[in-house]
Amino acid sequence: MVFGLKIFKVKGQSMAPTIPSGCFILLTKWLMIFPVRAGQCFVINHPQHGVIIKTVAKVDKNGFLWSKGENNTSLPIEQLGPVYKHQVIGRVIYVFRPQFTKQ
Repeated sequence: MVFGLKIFKVKGQSMAPTIPSGCFILLTKWLMIFPVRAGQCFVINHPQHGVIIKTVAKVDKNGFLWSKGENNTSLPIEQLGPVYKHQVIGRVIYVFRPQFTKQ
């Protein structure tokens, strides 16, 4: 992680159309010093699903993060379940969308 930044390639449609498959995302861990709020996008090391990108749906009174995908086919928040803040790899700060050329 250079300067606290990391780049990941998005695979899968769970965040489409907000973040389509094939995009690259830039994330940082240092923003974790600020409170996590619903609507923010994070990369999480999920205990059952591995490294995933999701939007925070809510933060419960115990500090657990409940996340969701942006696509209708994504797993519901109840199936993803809560994760601890220490399982967050970083907060998404930029999405690099592929440039499609016209032919």
